[in-house]
Amino acid sequence: MKISSFFLVAVFISVEVCGQSINRFHDSKTIDSFLKYQSGRKRPLILAHRGGPASSDTENSIPTFTKTAKALPDAIIEMDVRMTRDSNFVLLHDATLDRESNVTGDVAQWSLPDLKKIRLKTLSGELTDQPIPTFGDILAWNQNRYVLALDVKPGTDPVRVMNEVRKHQSEYCVFVICYSLADAQRVRDKYPALWLAVGVNSMADLERLETNPLASGRLIALTPQKPQPVAFYERLHKLGIPCSIGTYGPTQLDEKPLSEATSGYRELFRQGGDIVTTDRPIEVSALF
Repeated sequence: MKISSFFLVAVFISVEVCGQSINRFHDSKTIDSFLKYQSGRKRPLILAHRGGPASSDTENSIPTFTKTAKALPDAIIEMDVRMTRDSNFVLLHDATLDRESNVTGDVAQWSLPDLKKIRLKTLSGELTDQPIPTFGDILAWNQNRYVLALDVKPGTDPVRVMNEVRKHQSEYCVFVICYSLADAQRVRDKYPALWLAVGVNSMADLERLETNPLASGRLIALTPQKPQPVAFYERLHKLGIPCSIGTYGPTQLDEKPLSEATSGYRELFRQGGDIVTTDRPIEVSALF
């Protein structure tokens, strides 16, 4: 009994440290319940843009993902996936390494062995000892504990990215951000149970989506940062599609003092924003 009790305590501590249990998202039912549109939702889902780094953090990195996940166990962790010259996948927001690391040049021109030698910079430009993470590193870190939003950058094949996800048996803890309905359909054909996210930037986009087979389920609408009329969100909600609104970037809410922006975040949720995509996930979550 002493050994058994010790084991249970160790497991409990491990789960608490990690924030969520391993294989929390283990089937389509679990992620469907987490992401589906809910009319009575009391608070938005919080999506941590690039993992939610502060000025002293690196973006798209395991230390930042861990910090955010520990503080917000239900946060969606967003990341940017790019392909290297030798067809491996790494995380980096920009097409070039200039801003985020101690080297320069296009990511696509570097091989993975060489990329492993570089070091990341914080948002404020300070050099760290952190290497660039591979996409496989992230899936191994996650162990299906958190939902990961995969921004598969142009020039990187989302189907090949999902094939890597499948190798890690992680199909039910991710959704893929697609840059066109055609790309989204190609991924859906290969992975019919996968959640996808597409841009719906105008009423014309919405009208096209209403007649598209993708609208039948497991779809997130990436709506404009500028708030739209309530009817815009309601029309998407009638399709069962949750709406994500970004608050990051110049002139947006994330760039304002939190005291000035609080009412703006809350208004986005009241208007119909089911998911708030933000650079400061911990602070924004505390507003709801």
